[in-house]
Amino acid sequence: MVEAVRLSELSKEMSAAQFGDARLSKRLGKIVAAMVEAPDKSFPALFGDTALEGAYRFFNNDGVTPERILEPHVSATLGRMASETVTLVVHDTSTMSFDPDGSRRGLGRVRSCGQAFFAHVSLALSGDGSRLPLGVLALSHHVRAQAQRKKTRGKNNEDHERVRWRRQITAVACLGIDRARVVHVMDREADDFALLAQLVGAGDRFVIRLAHDRLLEPTTPGGSKKLAQAVTQIDSVVEREIPLSRRPAGKRSPKQLGIHPAREGRMAKLAFGATTVVLRRPNTQPKTLPELLTLHVVRVWEIEAPQGEAPVEWLLITTEPVGTEQEILQVVDWYRARWVIEEFFKAIKTGCAYDTRQLETLKGLVNVLATFLPVAWRLLRMRTQARINPGAKATTALPNTMIKVLHIFTRIKLPAQPTARDVLLAVAALGGHLKHNGEPGWITLGRGYEKLRTLTEGWAAKQCVAWTDV
Repeated sequence: MVEAVRLSELSKEMSAAQFGDARLSKRLGKIVAAMVEAPDKSFPALFGDTALEGAYRFFNNDGVTPERILEPHVSATLGRMASETVTLVVHDTSTMSFDPDGSRRGLGRVRSCGQAFFAHVSLALSGDGSRLPLGVLALSHHVRAQAQRKKTRGKNNEDHERVRWRRQITAVACLGIDRARVVHVMDREADDFALLAQLVGAGDRFVIRLAHDRLLEPTTPGGSKKLAQAVTQIDSVVEREIPLSRRPAGKRSPKQLGIHPAREGRMAKLAFGATTVVLRRPNTQPKTLPELLTLHVVRVWEIEAPQGEAPVEWLLITTEPVGTEQEILQVVDWYRARWVIEEFFKAIKTGCAYDTRQLETLKGLVNVLATFLPVAWRLLRMRTQARINPGAKATTALPNTMIKVLHIFTRIKLPAQPTARDVLLAVAALGGHLKHNGEPGWITLGRGYEKLRTLTEGWAAKQCVAWTDV
């Protein structure tokens, strides 16, 4: 397991960014050092007047870009990937929404109105089953016009939002990754023949959830010509009982509810099987793409779903072998690792309170997001380590000075030599979390961490200890 990156180390990592001006690099290091101590705190509360003005100038500086901000973190992420046998690179998009009545320049709409942009992130995870976050490899963004005519999906429509998946895959490949040791993982929105062709042509490995009933080239006389018919002929190789989490309707759009219906949590009996298919190029795609693609499809389907509940079904298309039970389950397990990026987005929005940031331009907001990505990664990694290795030393999660303060102020009695999980629960307890309520969420962790930071500041001042240098 890779060692945890401590507070001061992340600041040093980020201050290595190159902007062509040493003052900007130094400024970024100071901003990150402040942000990691209280990621959910507003900028006016985090910085003094002079530092606040400097932070706003930094984020709106023409020489500051998301790519330059993230460059040292990406480099460190590649270093962490070097010791992994297999790395999962999970790609996904999240909506960054702000006050709909705001006047931020450059933002677009969400559905029919609003103030928002969409962030597309590539997050590296360990492929050894631990799903330990290794870091961010790429960030891009796009906006939707406030008044937009319905676009057709032409053969060369480079403005279509789906193109971002292909561009980001190219950006990750340009980092010099070892394609043989990286598996790209994507959800239904990435089901695009052009993207599949790009990945296959480059020799990339991937697991992608299918969304479309694709046309097939029958491999046997009288064989199926459509994917939906072909997958019904897949035999179950293995069955498993898997807990399904509750999925409330919330504020999701009708389209999202159609794709992912609301449901109650339950234990589901699932069957797993696989087959090989030959996809035919859709007529809407350019003829420069391959006419045929031979790939594997893993089907996961629910047996005896409760009355009134939609049965679970996944169709995963992949380059990975599926000839054995173990290989099929490996593909499914790698796809299930995709949920980690959802937690990562929660760490950004809730743990770092990103959607409350008051910058007035898209440029400034995207630069702030790029600065927060490594901070959110550190929070996610800390929580993940406490889960997968709860008996690890507490110093893998927090610096010594914070642990000393926890011993004094927590309402949970800590052992003399606490573990990573001990201190994680103690921090959550400061935020109001009760142990019998299950795992702590981002809100209670954020609140608890802020209280701990404040208590540590006061304790360190009284003891004349420079705790931020630990």
